Formats: sequence, C-alpha cells, structure tokens
Amino acid sequence: MKLRINRKLFYMGLAGCAMALSLGTCRAEPVGLTLAESIGMALATDEAIDVADAQREAAEHALRAARRSMGPSVRWESQAYRIGGRDYQAANDAHDIYGDPHAGDLSPIYWSGEWPVLGPPETVGSYAYRNTFSNSWSLTVPLYTGGQMEGQIEANRYRLNSADLDTENTRQTVRYEAAEAYANLVHRENLVRVAREAVDHGNTQLELIRAQFEEGAVAEADLLMMNVNTANYRQNLVNAEAQVAVAKSTLASVVGLPQDTDIEPLDVFSYEAYGKELPDCERYALEHRPDGVAAEYAIKTAEAQKEAAKSGWRPNVAAVASQRISSNQPFRSERNNAWEAGLSISWPLFDNGVTASNVRQAEANLKAYKAEARRVQKAIRLETRTAYLEMKAAERNIQETAAAVKQAEDSYMIARIRYEEGVDNLLGVTDAQEKLTQARSNYLTALYQYNLFRARLEKAMGVPVGFDALRYREAEQEGTSPAKAVRRASLFQEGIDD
Repeated sequence: MKLRINRKLFYMGLAGCAMALSLGTCRAEPVGLTLAESIGMALATDEAIDVADAQREAAEHALRAARRSMGPSVRWESQAYRIGGRDYQAANDAHDIYGDPHAGDLSPIYWSGEWPVLGPPETVGSYAYRNTFSNSWSLTVPLYTGGQMEGQIEANRYRLNSADLDTENTRQTVRYEAAEAYANLVHRENLVRVAREAVDHGNTQLELIRAQFEEGAVAEADLLMMNVNTANYRQNLVNAEAQVAVAKSTLASVVGLPQDTDIEPLDVFSYEAYGKELPDCERYALEHRPDGVAAEYAIKTAEAQKEAAKSGWRPNVAAVASQRISSNQPFRSERNNAWEAGLSISWPLFDNGVTASNVRQAEANLKAYKAEARRVQKAIRLETRTAYLEMKAAERNIQETAAAVKQAEDSYMIARIRYEEGVDNLLGVTDAQEKLTQARSNYLTALYQYNLFRARLEKAMGVPVGFDALRYREAEQEGTSPAKAVRRASLFQEGIDD
C-alpha cells in the first residue's frame, strides 16, 4: 500500500459518498475500500472540515462588513407619540375649535395689563396636539478615520487569509487521519493472518505429537506442552481479531460510514524508497505548512490592529446631510421642516491615555504572535525531522526483518525435521515456531511503520490537498484577493488567471 497521497484524492470523495449511500440495505456485506477512496470519503464527510469552512465563511463576511463600513450609510428615524396633559390642554382645545392644520386669518388676542391686544395671524394647528409625528433622514460618508477603518479592513483580510490556510490544514489533518486508520486496519489484518498461521501450525504439530504419543514415541510432557502452546496461539488470535474489529470501527467512523460497517481494505503495504533528503523536507515544510504560513498572517493581523489603535490620536472627517420634519400627521411638515449638509470633524484632544493603552496592548499582542510564529516554526522542524528519522528507521528495519523472516522459516523447517526424526526435542520446534511468528510480525510492523511514518512526514511537510500554501502566499503578496489566491493555488484549477 502506498500512503503517498495523490493530489486528485480530494475528488475521490464523490465516489465514496455514493458508496456510503448504497450501504443502507446491505450492511452485512463487506465494503471494499482502497486508500484513495477512504481518504476521499473522509474529506467529503468529516465535520472538522465543515467547521473550518464555516469559520472561513464567517471571516469572509467580516471582511465584507469592514470594507462596506467605508461607504455611505443612510439612517431613518421616526417617532409617533400620543400626547396629553396640562401642557397640551390649550392646543387640544384650539384644535377642537379650529380643526386640522390650515392657513387661517386668526388673530389671537393677548392681554397686556388690563387691555386686550390683537396678535398677528397664525396657521391654525401649527402646534402639537393629541398626536405628534417626526421623521428624520441622515446620510454619512466617512472621508478620513485616522486609519481605524483601514486597519480593520487589513486585519479582517489577513484573518480571511488565515482562515483559508486553517481550512487547508484541516484537510491535511483529515487526510492523515484517514491514512492512519486505513494503515492500522491493514496492519491488524496482517497480524491476524500471522496469528492464524501460528494456530494452524500449532494444530498441525499438536496432531502429529498426539499421534506419536498414542504410539508411545513421545512423552506425555511433549503433548501437554504443545497443548499449552496451541492455547496461547488461539488466545493471540482472539486478541488480534478483536483489534481488527476496533480498527474497522475506527476507519468507518473516519470515512463517515456506520461504525458497524464491515470494511475490507483492498490495498496492501508496499515499500517504495523516499527520494527526498531531510534538509529538503525541512525546507519544503517551512514553506508549505499551512499553519506556519497562517502564523505569519496572524502577525500581519496584529500589525494592522496596532495601526487601527493609533487612530485615537487622529481626527475623523465625514460628509453629512440630514433632514427633519414634524407634524401632527404622519410624514407631514407643518411644524418643522429643516435640512443641513456639510462636513463633520472630530478630534479627540485628550482621552486620559486610553489610546496610548490600546496601542501598547496591540504591541504586546504583536510580540505574542511573533513568539508564536517562532514556536510554530520550531514545531514544524521537529515534526518533520522526527517523522523522517522514524521513517528511515522503519526502512532499515524492513531490510533487517525481511532477512530474519527467511532465516526463521529455514530454522523452523529444520527444527520440524529434526524433531520428526527424533534428533531434537519439542522445545526446539516450539521455539523455532515462536521465532518465526515474531519475525513475520516484526516484518509486517516495519512495513506498517514505514508507510505510516511516510504519511506522517507528508503531513508534517504540508503536502497539499486542496491548494498549495506557498503559491497561495505568493498570490496574496501580489495583491490578489483571498478568493483568487485560493483559485490560483488550487491543485485542481492550475493556471487560472485573475
């Protein structure tokens, strides 16, 4: 089985999903899966990818909101009140006499000392009575925010870049988890075969010894010893079969199938030499690991937030326009009709050190993200180096254990012949059989570890699933939008122009 993942495996999930849908009526039948199908199904169904996609969508909307905050905003306010009380009694009485608002020649009489005075004509109903309605519209266009909105836009854009990379990192993690679960199932089934061969050999040897005992050719101690050994082989087989059942449930869960699905792995372990040297792997990992690149965008986000915090020291300028009307009827303007337009400038001259504290907080956050980026780089180097060295150790073990299996097989055949000819005792046969079983297990374990550590190395290096993180960063640095950067870096849409 080659655990070096092909770039096209992401689309294999479509076939895997169709297969999963067909399992409803035939769960009792084994479901044959290749490694590629298992990875494709995991990529199509894993909830962690859904979470990452949703978080990426949230970051995209946050960026849109920040960008739109730089544009015009229109606000409408409306009030509708029922009014009364002593202050409005005279107005209510006048309305009862003169009716709704209209132009009239009423000249109210005022008393000046002891003599009445005739006042100027008034519009009847131009005062508030019983009901009052007011409406206002305002238009605001930010012209200069001191860098606050610009900083927020930059910060949200870098957050979207980080969300893109987090999504790709999640895909790579899911791919490795599927490869690990698949490899574990293959390995457990191989160990079951070894355990079953040990039981078969033990039963064959037991029947031979029982026949010899009945003929008086061997002692009863040999028969009892072989019975004990065979019982131990059967116990090992039972434990190995239980591990296979666990491995099948684990893989079924990873690929999105019911956990009681009987999965039959169709691929087998194989050995293929890995061509890259450790320095090349480390260099590739530092350039391509999505979480490593995301750590750089976290620094850029903190830098943008620091610039936004400095806006508290700078003026804000906006173009404004507004109109307000009021009346005793909805959307009328008998009592009030006024508009205004111009510039609004505000400049905080003293905020008691609030802005300075915000800037220092942003600087502290920036230091933290820089330290985190250095930690991530160290972790990437260590994970890559560890996986590479473990893979190389397993590679050497494959060669050693392959030779050991051949020697153990020869030793077992010799021991059987010597025992059957009466030259050796039963202990030599059982010892040779146990060493053969152990040698085969060691060989299969070395193959399993080599393939698993190779998959782990590719995860540590950031071998892409959906898009190449290095190409994404290069596209973004050219000023490309996050969406276009994803398309340009995609493994499935190479060569797309902006």
